Amino acid sequence: MSDQTKETDKRLFYKINISQRLLLKHVDRESTNRLGVPLIQVTALLYLIKNDGCQLNDLSAVLMQNKSAITTLVGRLEKNDLIVRKKSEADGRASNLFLTDKGHKVGIQALPMMKEFNLELLNKFSDSEIEIIHRFVDTIIENYR
Repeated sequence: MSDQTKETDKRLFYKINISQRLLLKHVDRESTNRLGVPLIQVTALLYLIKNDGCQLNDLSAVLMQNKSAITTLVGRLEKNDLIVRKKSEADGRASNLFLTDKGHKVGIQALPMMKEFNLELLNKFSDSEIEIIHRFVDTIIENYR
């Protein structure tokens, strides 16, 4: 893309889509290389650090994934010995998800990496620009959730 096209390209939905894909691909690759765990699994682990024992539907809602995607994700997390699934004592049809020691360790290791990615993403912006970015993204989340 030429510099002139960059300056005049106002296709916001296109740019958001492309930037999201590039960013997630980069972070997923880095997460896999550094931690041996892809980004979606790291995201689940980070949620479980604060919500250990949650149910599948809780994780599904937070990650905005359907039931089959969450079932597949949980299966991979179990296979990698990052979580264990236990039948709920309160509801026999439900399961609760618990971090293993390995899962907790990987989640804790991911925290500074995620902070690094956030800093890297915003390091070329002023504080006032960062506030506008946050307001823009928060507005999208509020309006379309």
